[in-house]
Amino acid sequence: MEGEKDTREKIIEASIDLFSKNGFERTSVRQIAAAIGLTEGSVYRHFTSKDDILDEVFVYAQNFIHSPLPIEQTLGALQGMSIFRGLLAPLPEIIMAEPTVVKIMQIIFHEMNHNENIRHYYQKEYIERGDNYISELFEKCIEKRTIRACNTLALAKVFNSYRAEWSFQNFVLQQDKPVELSKLQEELDVIILFFEDMMLLKKI
Repeated sequence: MEGEKDTREKIIEASIDLFSKNGFERTSVRQIAAAIGLTEGSVYRHFTSKDDILDEVFVYAQNFIHSPLPIEQTLGALQGMSIFRGLLAPLPEIIMAEPTVVKIMQIIFHEMNHNENIRHYYQKEYIERGDNYISELFEKCIEKRTIRACNTLALAKVFNSYRAEWSFQNFVLQQDKPVELSKLQEELDVIILFFEDMMLLKKI
């Protein structure tokens, strides 16, 4: 029923907000319920546990992080840009347009050291799956002769490590400071040019 779907969404949204502010362990199902005017029992009619809610938060995050960017469809053939620019340049605007995703990032980075489920999720989805996927994109670029032949998995690990560090610095470490879009874009442009100078076979 539509009403049930709306309630689940409200529970997830309230949970993300509370987990990001107070931490996963320090947030109770009762607090989640109170935040949206429900009883604790009402929450349990939709989710069996707080961990069950967290799993649903992960699904939300996966749908976002694995949504392909335009560059991934053409590998630069149509946009007139390198794979590195196509993957990095849009990040500030995309992330800033999704405040819920920013909160999920904060939950993951704050909680992974003492929450095995979150740590496992980050390892599997952000590191292993992310590295393999970007490695495959780089392999296709080599086939198209737009980047130099290399160990694509090693390149993907370096590239994704920078993306993770950039996200951590700007949306977790400095989460209380206002985000300056132009500054983020300038910082990324330096790194984009670095990868392009090292890896491009021909001018895009």
